[in-house]
Amino acid sequence: MQFCLLDSPQKCYNCINRTSIFFQHPKEVFVCSLIVSLRCVFWVGLSIQRGGIDSPRPASQRAAAFILTAAMLTTLAAPAFAKTWHIEDGDITVKAGETKGTNKVSQGANQEVEDTDTIITNRNEGTSSSNTVTIEAEKKDDKVEVTLKDVNIDTSSRKKAAVSVTGEGDTNIKLNGDNALKSDIYRSGIYGSGSLTISGGTVTANGDDGGSGIYSSNSSSVTISGGTVTATGGGSTGSNGLGGRGICSDSGGVTISGGTVKATGGNGDYSGGDGISSSDRVAISGGTVTANGGDSSSRNGGSGISSSSGVTVSDGTVTANGGNGGNVSGDGIRSDGGVTISGGTVKAAGGDSKDGYGGDGIRSGGGVTISGNTVNAAGGNGGKVGGYGICSFDRVAISGGTVEAAGGDSKDGYGGDGIYSNDIDLSGSLELTAKAGSPNGKALSRAGRELELDTIKDKLGPGAKVTATDADGKVIDQVPTPRPVEPEGPVIPEESSSSSGGGSATPSAPASPLPGLTVTDKDGQRISYTSIRGNNVLSIRAGRFTASLRVSLAALRQLRAEGIDTITFRTVLCSTTLSVDELLAIGGEDAEVVLTHHTRSSTLTVGGKAV
Repeated sequence: MQFCLLDSPQKCYNCINRTSIFFQHPKEVFVCSLIVSLRCVFWVGLSIQRGGIDSPRPASQRAAAFILTAAMLTTLAAPAFAKTWHIEDGDITVKAGETKGTNKVSQGANQEVEDTDTIITNRNEGTSSSNTVTIEAEKKDDKVEVTLKDVNIDTSSRKKAAVSVTGEGDTNIKLNGDNALKSDIYRSGIYGSGSLTISGGTVTANGDDGGSGIYSSNSSSVTISGGTVTATGGGSTGSNGLGGRGICSDSGGVTISGGTVKATGGNGDYSGGDGISSSDRVAISGGTVTANGGDSSSRNGGSGISSSSGVTVSDGTVTANGGNGGNVSGDGIRSDGGVTISGGTVKAAGGDSKDGYGGDGIRSGGGVTISGNTVNAAGGNGGKVGGYGICSFDRVAISGGTVEAAGGDSKDGYGGDGIYSNDIDLSGSLELTAKAGSPNGKALSRAGRELELDTIKDKLGPGAKVTATDADGKVIDQVPTPRPVEPEGPVIPEESSSSSGGGSATPSAPASPLPGLTVTDKDGQRISYTSIRGNNVLSIRAGRFTASLRVSLAALRQLRAEGIDTITFRTVLCSTTLSVDELLAIGGEDAEVVLTHHTRSSTLTVGGKAV
């Protein structure tokens, strides 16, 4: 680097206009800026001292000197410079900088450069490079952020991962454009020993010959918050061949909150790889996730999603397919802990086995809890045993959503169960269809016996429906719970039951099934209702949020004489059951029972006294 020692502002101005200066290092820019700025300040000041406003130098030159000085001085406060790095120029190493928000970048034999907003790209987009990227966040407090822009790396000829992340700190890889990362045998497209976050853009990460697409170790986690991520494990042949996993965190968790993720395990002669695998928890709260286990020609197929701790789905769309296996097929979702689904759409299917055991749709060593949205779980077919739709060695609790669980078929043995567990707890307004596998499978197997739906009907909410079918889809048991019945004629909004312009709206009420029984709205006006008798129960339904059931004790005694021992009163969001005998024991000869529903709560009075 050479500098001209300028002896006048005129020469400074002319030099800048005639000369191009090239810098190999950002520090050179800083030093040059400092020297030139100081020289300009000196000569501008001298010019003003000598010539003042009457200086013979043109005003344009004096203005240019001032502008140049200001521009140069503004660079003094920012000695770090953003730079685009081309992977073709050599291996790149990125470390956490000494100043927050900066990195230290080195490439090839060049020394470290302090950098901000580090961008790594290909100079020639259509040509892959065998050079690697290493990101080092050594300390726990280190934070390194790198953008991969249209990077194409193929290290098949080298025993290295395309992108390696090391250290105990946090690394955030931002994606811009289309990125392709392929590694050598048993190596991963992206390998990390620190916490790894991927967001934005598109990346395709492929492991080679048993390597994972994306792999994280040392208690680190993998977080995907956006973009399009395709991670594929490498296939492996031979008697000990283990297919690579699509996304794997062998000591931490995997969290997906957005984007489009496709994770596919590699095929292996001994065992197929898992689509997504974690020794900790797999948590999905958004995005579209497709996880496919790899196949095995002789032994075990890989699972779509596998976790040693637990799997939770609270939102998003999740498709998980187990791989086919020679002996044991992979499960759609497999967890040694629990499986919790509270939202989103989940479709999980076990793989098929020609001679052995079909995989389960959802298999858990702990409990399975489903409380919302849509779940479809299907066991795979097997030569000996068909897979279960949902299998838990603890408890299966379903309290909401639309759930389909189907057992797989068996060629020579036993069909799988739709749901298999030591305890099956069904409640709330769920819609469940459980289908047995062929032959001899059970729709709902609780502790080895078919669940009798009459035993659970009292726990079901309005609109619930539980259906058990055989392998041909024929209904063998069913419990429907009707939704609240709308009243005859239009429902009058409660806020319009009385108005300043029209007085009170009073729909006509049908004749009572028994004198002394009426239903009124919040203003005390009689409203329409429906009644159903059956199994010693009188059910009264009104299509309102707020309504009151009024019954005289004389009417209660008549009902008791007719064999009615229970009255159920249902409004849109509330249901209450009353014992006729208990009410008769409380009231006097002329007392009136009033049961009022206020949206979701209820109050009861007998003879004007609260009960």
